[in-house]
Amino acid sequence: MLKLFFANRNFRNFTLFSTFGGVGHGMFAVFMMWAIHAMYQNPMYTGLAGFMFSAPLVISFIAGPFVDRWNKVMVLRVVEFVKFCMALLILAAHLFLEAGVLLYLVAILIFSIASLFGTPARTVLLARIIEGEDIVKANALIQMTGIVSGLGIGVVLYMLMQQGADFALVYGVNAAVLVLALLISMFLHSDELSNKLAKKSYLSDLKTGFAFVKKGVMLPVAVFMVSMSVFAETAHVNFPMFAEVHLGTASGYILLSALAMLGGLVGSWISGALSSKFEVGKILAAAFIFSGIAQILFVNMISDNVTRAILIYIVYVGLGSTILIFYRALVQKLPPKNLISRVDTSITSLTAVAAALGALLGGFLGTHLPDINYVFFIKGGSYIAIGVLLCLSKNMRGLPKISEAGKSDSMV
Repeated sequence: MLKLFFANRNFRNFTLFSTFGGVGHGMFAVFMMWAIHAMYQNPMYTGLAGFMFSAPLVISFIAGPFVDRWNKVMVLRVVEFVKFCMALLILAAHLFLEAGVLLYLVAILIFSIASLFGTPARTVLLARIIEGEDIVKANALIQMTGIVSGLGIGVVLYMLMQQGADFALVYGVNAAVLVLALLISMFLHSDELSNKLAKKSYLSDLKTGFAFVKKGVMLPVAVFMVSMSVFAETAHVNFPMFAEVHLGTASGYILLSALAMLGGLVGSWISGALSSKFEVGKILAAAFIFSGIAQILFVNMISDNVTRAILIYIVYVGLGSTILIFYRALVQKLPPKNLISRVDTSITSLTAVAAALGALLGGFLGTHLPDINYVFFIKGGSYIAIGVLLCLSKNMRGLPKISEAGKSDSMV
């Protein structure tokens, strides 16, 4: 992985940009959920927050043709500027205003709308910088550097918050990380020629992305991502309450979120180690099944043996991370390069609908189920079911190793 980093200056800059941009995004997502839970102790509010993070992604498909038509680097710079402004707004409101839940929800909404354009732009730009089987290793390395940086920042912030530091410190660090990503974006460059799609209408470009998703193996790929999103978000909006119940404090959510970064490192290592050895379909099916089993074991064990439960937690997060890395690689490998953004955003729209419904479902279940653990048992069981269905899918079984994906028309 390090050879990729040192051999390509544009990839180095992209990795640094993605690292700080990803850390800034993750901090905003984690601390917004934590702040809303800590202030209001209401699962419906955290459910609404999860909905605000997910709902704008429903219209991700409108961003696909836009990103394909325009310079990816310029899109990324504008996106990071908007995200920085939202973090700065939250900081200013906390210091000078009596900020209510509405302000937090609006800031989350605008932040999420900016992400509509940033995520596909990064996906396409990386596919232009790195080609061939190195794409999995590149994605894994970017995730790894982001996790290490985020873990360091998260541990320091957690220790300070435990000593009574104000939320302003968290918001200030978040804004600083995002402005650093914005500055690094100035060193990115794209080797693409003018990519404006003038020959076709915008509506025609929209249809092209969805049409490709319905072909061959992309359809089951979209289906497993949609299914995963429903149950992952249902559990996610209940995670602050789950952490408080089992660890005795709301800040336990931050501790588990930091430990999840270690799971991401495990996932990066697994992805790099397996990418050239096994077929993608087999890797994805096994990752879903074992992740579901590990999630159920984690919930059963956390009340009796926290240390062992945390080790299992890191494993199941790592397996989930592996799933996402290989999914990202498939999106970058299977479609033609001029379609990557439209295919990516089309699937993102579908998964966002699922995530938004999952967030609302999670708020309902968290409020009405007698035991918060039931939500996470449902999630674990759903992952096992998805893994079994992947084993039964002929298209998924036919997926080759990632180095061979996209070489045959039968793959798409």
